[in-house]
Amino acid sequence: MAWLKRACIAAALIVVASIGFLLHLDNATPVALRLLNRETAPQPVFWWLLYAFAFGLFVGFALCLSGYLRGRLAQRRLRQTLREREHELAGAQSGQLGPEEATAGEPRKR
Repeated sequence: MAWLKRACIAAALIVVASIGFLLHLDNATPVALRLLNRETAPQPVFWWLLYAFAFGLFVGFALCLSGYLRGRLAQRRLRQTLREREHELAGAQSGQLGPEEATAGEPRKR
């Protein structure tokens, strides 16, 4: 099954590379961009499209990375809390902790 996944990825990359090559052939006209009263050096439209695509990938990756890191930090905190609670529970079950220490983490009943 892994070979099928690799074959599909390879086929997709070949298709993307072929489309990119065709875009390069069709968009070879040099164009200068004007941004805030500054004009860039003329480059083929294909390169401007490629720069825009790469910039979009970079921005998307940066935005996803911040959410991913926040999630990983929350997961680390939850695992640490779980380890502490399991340690408290193991101590309470073995009778090593007194009744005050065993119920310290539990909410009080009214």
